[in-house]
Amino acid sequence: MFGTAPLRSLFALALTLFAAFLGAQDLYTIKVGTFRDVKADDFTTLRSKGFVYGMPGADNTVDVYLGQFTDAARLNASVSELRNGGFRNAQPVQLATETGLPVTVIQIALQANNRPIDWTTLEKAGQLYVESIDGVNKILTGIYPDAKTAAGFLPAIRQLGYTDAFVRTISNARLIPIRQFETGIKKPLIPITLQAPQPQASTSVPMSPAPQPSAPAPAPVTYGNPAPAPAPAPAGQVVVADPAPTPLPSPAAAAALPAIDGKTKRHSAAELQRVLKEKGYYTGSIDGLYGPGTTTAYRTAWEDMAEIRKYRKLSEILLAPAGERDLVSEWPEVKVLLAITEDIAAGLGNDTRARALVQQRAQLRDAAQPLTAVAASRVNNWATTVWDNLNGWAAEDPLHAQIVSALRVAYHQSQVRLEDYYMDRGMQAIAARDLATAMLQNLTGAQLDRFL
Repeated sequence: MFGTAPLRSLFALALTLFAAFLGAQDLYTIKVGTFRDVKADDFTTLRSKGFVYGMPGADNTVDVYLGQFTDAARLNASVSELRNGGFRNAQPVQLATETGLPVTVIQIALQANNRPIDWTTLEKAGQLYVESIDGVNKILTGIYPDAKTAAGFLPAIRQLGYTDAFVRTISNARLIPIRQFETGIKKPLIPITLQAPQPQASTSVPMSPAPQPSAPAPAPVTYGNPAPAPAPAPAGQVVVADPAPTPLPSPAAAAALPAIDGKTKRHSAAELQRVLKEKGYYTGSIDGLYGPGTTTAYRTAWEDMAEIRKYRKLSEILLAPAGERDLVSEWPEVKVLLAITEDIAAGLGNDTRARALVQQRAQLRDAAQPLTAVAASRVNNWATTVWDNLNGWAAEDPLHAQIVSALRVAYHQSQVRLEDYYMDRGMQAIAARDLATAMLQNLTGAQLDRFL
């Protein structure tokens, strides 16, 4: 007869094998078609068949999907119903789940397909995802670098009323990112993180998945000219989603970071000390001198602070604004700053302004003269206004406060570094401060546009 310990071991083994089976099972969705200027509420008649979601395309088009399914027979029956109901281009798609990577999320709710979802309340928890399998919708938020970081955010999420929220690991190929199409909410959602691979139709193949390259990494959704619409797949066949392309490596390694002058008293260092003190990493006086105590506190926060660890991870996978990065943008603190502001913008930043700012960046980087008095006044007024509004936003919600704490650390560390960069170019401390603020406006202004 088995003792308690062997039974526990067998039970644990069974759970492991069951989890492995679930992760390996085939997963399908249905591409309903490509539409312009639509939202999920335009497809309410389809909700009884599955979760309706969209992937953004060019020129305000949306690829609308219905799913997800584990049963191929039910999948094909749903495709036939859609085609007979007027969606003639509906076609089955097999998701390339074998190319997915494990990610850490927090599950906050569980709902059936036929129940309306209160996105306005749910989106307070952060960037949302849905795992929708055979009519059951699991609402998730994240993504977090690891379970420890997620656990750090869990109390704040439970304070929002999701008392049963818990941390879990899931393949990102199973995640449906929730955007304005699904929610109908026109204001930006809170954070953006790693995107699940976008299902894209390819050539028709039999039910078995095609061989995939080994361990490709997922990529954020990209935009461009839509590919020609493929013909609907014959009954009994599915289309295998193309694996997401592996992101390109970072641009050339960043130039040597400017050394920080610990003898120059400045506002940026004082602000960095202030936030580090609030977070418990700095115990000295707020004197504006970036000395050994500040250096140690910042390095400790860089490694230990959950929010910073999260955005360090995201900075390695997010594309740069306007698709371009120069060497200043590759400084570690600036990369984290860009990841945070991209998160806050939630994909709804001012793209036109972002492109214009990128074109001006080289001129700022190579500046040989101080800003004019008018230009200096403008950039300092911009910084004051943005921070006043960001601090108000942080006071609205504990999750906002965590994001803004990370932003303050990255922003003021970047400001210190930029001031030293300009002082190394021969600028006096005040001129260097103004140029550093101008560069920060250039780097983040398009993403923080809504805080003006």
